[in-house]
Amino acid sequence: MGEIFSVHRGRVPVLVGEGKEMERTVIHMEELHHPYFFVLLELAAMEFGHEQEGVLRIPCSIKQFQAIVELIRSSMLKVKMACLLSRC
Repeated sequence: MGEIFSVHRGRVPVLVGEGKEMERTVIHMEELHHPYFFVLLELAAMEFGHEQEGVLRIPCSIKQFQAIVELIRSSMLKVKMACLLSRC
């Protein structure tokens, strides 16, 4: 857990997992603002409180987290495509 790991600009490191099994992952900053991610943030607040220090921890399985992130990314892609097609 004490290892250094760099994160590119515009991305956020996250620890995902249940119990002692935590996995590091990185998400795009804009994904934090998606309503689906708010549910994950509420889970984190219920589990760890609103004043977490250090890396954000999300208390769910990595498979659940990956499924939610994929839903977020696909919905964001649909919005971007619709915008391109309608020339926003």
